[in-house]
Amino acid sequence: MSAATSQAFRAQSSSKVITIPTRHDNKSNQRVIRWKDIQLHFKDAQYVVDGEDIVLFLTDDDLEDLIPLRIAHHPGAVLKVVVMDEGIGDAQQGDSSSMIQHMDRDVANLRISDADNNQALVVRSQGHTATVAVQRIPSTSAGHYQQGIGDNVTLQEQLHQLQQQIEGILGKMQQTDQQTQYTQQQIQDQVDKILQSLQQTDRQHAEDTQRMMQQLDLHRQQLEGVLRTTKQQLDHQIEMVQQKTQLLEQDTQNTHQQMCDIWQQAQQQMDRFLNNIQELGQKAQHSEQQHNQLLQQMHGMAKARQDHRRSSPQLGRQGTQYTFNQFVHAQCRVQAVLATPSPDLPIPRLFIILPTTTTAVDEQGGSCSLAFRLFFLCECGSHTMAKDCNKPHEIHLMNHPGYDIINQDEFINKYGPYLLTMMYMVKYGAKTRGLVVPPLLGLNRAIGEGESIGQLVDDTITHLKEVTGCMDGDTTAHNNLDTMELTELKSHLKVKDGEGASGGLYRIEIQKAHYPWICSDHLRECYESTLQQLKHHINAGGGVWKWNEAKVKVTSEAMTWVFFCELGKLFRIKSVENWRSTADTELKPDDYQLMPNSTAHTLSGPDGLHLLSLDFGRFTMAVKGISRGEVKDVAISIGDLNAPTLDDMEFIQQCRPTSLTILGTPQVKDENRLVSFLQHNPSISSIRTDCSMMRCMALIDLVKSTRENMLQGEDKPALRDLELVHPEIKVKVSFFKGSPMLVVEACIKMENRSVEPAECTFIRHDSLAKLLDQSVQEGGSRITHLDMAPTSLTTLGLDAMNRVINLSPYLTYLRLSFEKLGEKERLEKALDLLRRHKDRLTSLQLEGWGINSWLSRIANTFPKHAFPALTEYFVHGDGVYLNDCRWVTAMSSAQPQQRRSLKAFGVHVYLHLEQWGLLLKTIDLSALEELHFSTKNGGGFTQQQLRLLVNHIVDNGAPSSPLRLLNLTGTEMPSNDMTRELFARLREKVPDIEITGI
Repeated sequence: MSAATSQAFRAQSSSKVITIPTRHDNKSNQRVIRWKDIQLHFKDAQYVVDGEDIVLFLTDDDLEDLIPLRIAHHPGAVLKVVVMDEGIGDAQQGDSSSMIQHMDRDVANLRISDADNNQALVVRSQGHTATVAVQRIPSTSAGHYQQGIGDNVTLQEQLHQLQQQIEGILGKMQQTDQQTQYTQQQIQDQVDKILQSLQQTDRQHAEDTQRMMQQLDLHRQQLEGVLRTTKQQLDHQIEMVQQKTQLLEQDTQNTHQQMCDIWQQAQQQMDRFLNNIQELGQKAQHSEQQHNQLLQQMHGMAKARQDHRRSSPQLGRQGTQYTFNQFVHAQCRVQAVLATPSPDLPIPRLFIILPTTTTAVDEQGGSCSLAFRLFFLCECGSHTMAKDCNKPHEIHLMNHPGYDIINQDEFINKYGPYLLTMMYMVKYGAKTRGLVVPPLLGLNRAIGEGESIGQLVDDTITHLKEVTGCMDGDTTAHNNLDTMELTELKSHLKVKDGEGASGGLYRIEIQKAHYPWICSDHLRECYESTLQQLKHHINAGGGVWKWNEAKVKVTSEAMTWVFFCELGKLFRIKSVENWRSTADTELKPDDYQLMPNSTAHTLSGPDGLHLLSLDFGRFTMAVKGISRGEVKDVAISIGDLNAPTLDDMEFIQQCRPTSLTILGTPQVKDENRLVSFLQHNPSISSIRTDCSMMRCMALIDLVKSTRENMLQGEDKPALRDLELVHPEIKVKVSFFKGSPMLVVEACIKMENRSVEPAECTFIRHDSLAKLLDQSVQEGGSRITHLDMAPTSLTTLGLDAMNRVINLSPYLTYLRLSFEKLGEKERLEKALDLLRRHKDRLTSLQLEGWGINSWLSRIANTFPKHAFPALTEYFVHGDGVYLNDCRWVTAMSSAQPQQRRSLKAFGVHVYLHLEQWGLLLKTIDLSALEELHFSTKNGGGFTQQQLRLLVNHIVDNGAPSSPLRLLNLTGTEMPSNDMTRELFARLREKVPDIEITGI
């Protein structure tokens, strides 16, 4: 750093030189050093000295120090910096006299600074300085010497005055030093006091801190002890609670198991008691008949024995061995077998064995015993006889070659007692409960000509006695076979692959839990008159009857329903399944369906829903068929669309299902899953699902739009049929192949497990309306329930339905469902139908966008009492607030005496808070059975509206309120304590109410 741009400094008491940079001052146009920069290096700096001169701060024109403070640059000089301690120390070293001496010496050496005329004279005495303002004496020159001599006297006077001023100043300085010394002593005393106070405070603080730390340590130790104790207590309590919980769970399980065991034992005892009562009643009723039958059979057997003695002396000799007592015991076992209903099994229960013309061969090639074949018996009787048939129906042997027996010895050991009973039955005959077995029932046609049937029967009985050890009159012999033994019978027979073991018999159902097997002749004779009636109905409807080919051809969809109606009535058919193979045949490629062959079907409910119980053996074979790609038809049944996992969906997709059954109504939240299911399984050709009336059209539109989108893609949908099932009606939707067109034809109500024609017809299409109109005009109307959704009906269809309604005197239920009322044409159609049938209308459903427009039009056209027979009323909006709800409120409020009260009421619109209050407080509860709300959030049915409704029901409901359903589907009611409290209050008032949709 150059001397031109820096300034050297050193402390007065040090030789160390410090260089500080200079700055250019624009005001004075020179380089300067700021006082603040000097203080950065010399703490407590007082002033700066250049040799013997004090360096002054730069001033302005008014002699005011420039701010910030600064001094001029002294190039090449080393300026000394005087700090406070050095000045004070120098002052304290001397006394007054020395100060005076020094001052005198300094005064003697006084000289005038040449800096400039206005600068002050500096007087200095060992650290004490005084500034004396004197005017600078101009320097003399040779030219002015004489004048200087003349002014000498004046200079002396000025010096004398200056000396006096200096003495005055020194006196003041001495006083100041004394005051300073006294002040410093006071300051020192105060500092000492403060230090002492601080030391005492420090000691006190240290002692307080130590005491506090000791207290904190003691408190911490106490807390740790309390926490340890508390933790031990909590651990002990937790352990005790866990032990008690385990004991309680174990006691609960034991109690539950005991209750189940007690209930099962009680149920078994009750069943045995009821069975004993039933058996005793049957025995009491038939004891006299059995006695008479036995006497008649004895006379018949005596005559038969005489006939057989004449034809075969050997048979006569054997017949004489049987005593009357042995005959009675055999008949008792036969009566017990025939009195038991035939179980629902895939094999007949009545069979016998007879020896063949060859004998069985042992391992060495020699004959070891008789060889037998098994023959089934036709279980015909009074139940197979037509009303006008006089020909008796008696149990007989089937015209069938019989079955060879596998492992004959094991078979006889297992079924020997039962076979012995059957052999006695065919030998002596029997008669009970409409079943007749003639003695020695002409078996020759099955055995072969020229052989004695009596001899074969006797040989079989003798062999069975020898093998089983059963003697005549042995009451321990088995009277009947259980289900497992009958099921395993087929495994003992030599049956060709793919054939059943029924011996040419057919299973029928004649009453509950009784399934006899009969031959084709008796089956045809049994239903001959019924078939004639069915044939008449088919021919009358323009159909074709092909009995030899087992085919019926109908000409219209309506005739299909008529055919099934008559079929259900005449044959007492509960359900129809597309069975491609009988239940007892093995699965083969191209010849089975997964669902019918792997599950057992039972009918449940009036809608014909089948409950499926899995048959694991057949299901395993079906899964193997799927893995080999042999299954052509796979039916999938799902209880909840959200239940299948991703792995389940992949498995279903690989199976390429052709049928989908949904056990439950798909809700709005399930729609995306249903669409995804259809898109990933285009092979589905039919869908069957439960569906409430409110979701019916939404599901049809959803499936229709999904199918239309799939038609635009590569995987064309195979969907042909959509069936929506409701407890009262069924809707069937048929799709045209490769076209987005659909036809919603009809649905017939199933009631009491049989088809009741014209019980409830759902009209949506002109073709069905015309057909129904023609039928009513020709044969009158027995329609009692009619449900119309006239959305797709043209003027011709509406005219036809108007005539049907007018010509239906028994019509007690008329439902009109109007959709998309925001369209002017549909609104006019609705108004016309309401004008025509307002007096007979019992159920009304209104739906459409722009509710404020069409609802006000309907309200202005029909006053609140315009529908005297109305019992069901539903209104659906489109997400906008209803401006005027007075008509809706009036429809749900108490009605005059000539009007019926509502039984079902549903509101699916958005209302303001005061409108909700008016509506909910005026609902007529006298006959109301169902309430439906589905809107949510802002103007929907929320917890606040629920409170109003519950208060109204609790305060105004009858003691025995008919209300049984509160449907809140779609409201998203919060599941919290408030909601549960409101539901509890409601159930206290209406104990039997069902709350759904939460």
